[in-house]
Amino acid sequence: MSNVTAWWTKAALVLTLAQLAQDGLAQPGAPVRRSVSLQTIEQKISMLEKLLGQSSVAARVLASGSEQAQRHLGAARELAVRARSLSAVGELPRADALLNEAIWEIGRAQQLVPDSGVRRVADRARYMQLEDSVAALRRTSEIGQPAAGPGAEPLAGVVAQADVHVQRAVGLAAAERYSEANQELDLALMLLMKEASSRLAGQTLVYGTRFANRREEFDHELERHRSFERLVPLALAELRPAPEAVAVVQRHVARARELRERGEAVAGRDLAAAIGHVVDGTYALRSALQASGLVVPQTMGGQ
Repeated sequence: MSNVTAWWTKAALVLTLAQLAQDGLAQPGAPVRRSVSLQTIEQKISMLEKLLGQSSVAARVLASGSEQAQRHLGAARELAVRARSLSAVGELPRADALLNEAIWEIGRAQQLVPDSGVRRVADRARYMQLEDSVAALRRTSEIGQPAAGPGAEPLAGVVAQADVHVQRAVGLAAAERYSEANQELDLALMLLMKEASSRLAGQTLVYGTRFANRREEFDHELERHRSFERLVPLALAELRPAPEAVAVVQRHVARARELRERGEAVAGRDLAAAIGHVVDGTYALRSALQASGLVVPQTMGGQ
């Protein structure tokens, strides 16, 4: 069965690419071809029947629980049935157009539910990116730090916590459990980014996100914004991105500064709007860090 599936999957790709190269029809709304042979129609119908009934793509979509992917697969089935009916009465160009749409629908379903091999490759690539970012920030922890204030959590303790997550990630990656390893590296990176920002500012770490009022929330978001802002020159110095990337970083930083200043300007009369501007500015700084080559942990977005 696996050999049959592999053959038909390759056949689907070959036919689809050939069709695209010829007249770009494998997409919705494409024009109807003026002429097409019955043999081509029969080949496509046979291919679609295999893809819809016996392929790993169909099985994966049905087992995924993804309603969107299943809708694309259902649409492909309906289009194939209609194409067969048109072919039976000699409407070959119209049948061909519907078959191309069906192929497109299957392609969309497959993109929404990638196979485990594709996911593993993506997870492993992200692991390597996270690993580099953690290593870069970990090196900066050797920089001298100001004394923490009374009651502050020692920054060295934060680095130690990050190291625990890194060690867990290394063990998970060795077992090829990259998705779980990435979660651990996300946590490590979040801690190291907070440590670096606090170290550069000489301030203590703040974890709470409950606010007594809008002013307190604004102050928190403003400090969070400045934390990301302090990380940008650190990332540029450590990762040394290409000049083109530096230009992108600078654009994001300029946009972030504009939004922060806008928020500060309206804070006296509209704190809700001010918070929104500052948060938008923080997202611009996140984009700047990512453009520099630093992977921003997914768990840090709304903290």
